Amino acid sequence: MTIAPRGRILAQAAAALMLPLLLLGLLSLTPAQAATTTTTMTAEQTTTYERKVQRFVNQVRSQRGLRKLRVASCTDQVAKRWTRHLSASGEFYHQSMQTVLKHCNARYAGETLGRGGMAPRELVQLWMDSPPHRAVLLSGKSRRIGVGAAYDTSGRWVVTANFMRF
Repeated sequence: MTIAPRGRILAQAAAALMLPLLLLGLLSLTPAQAATTTTTMTAEQTTTYERKVQRFVNQVRSQRGLRKLRVASCTDQVAKRWTRHLSASGEFYHQSMQTVLKHCNARYAGETLGRGGMAPRELVQLWMDSPPHRAVLLSGKSRRIGVGAAYDTSGRWVVTANFMRF
């Protein structure tokens, strides 16, 4: 079944109107509705969210005299894969850093997670307000970053930021 361009535009407009309500917690979805909403998120929207998280992490590092982190393919793949797992399973826990170290042949690995209806700047601020997360973000050992972001079945962002040094 194909959707006429006008129908596609209306569906995108409806999703755009629902998103702010979801993020504010004023609208809740059934799992079936959430799955539909999740699939309407474009790769561009997810990529934009991920890039903003990276940008804000680098801003807080730069403000404290730390070097900016660059994206590395392995680091980014690990973050995206873990985010997909968490968003699909509904679970929320850190992956094994030993596995990440081995997979990417890295000397250092750290990770921060986030879940909820927050903007990228708010997420990074929440991490900065938490001493363990702040330590990971501001570690001088990190040289690379990878960020994965996706909606879970409840319509919340699930975000993984991995930090590595090769």
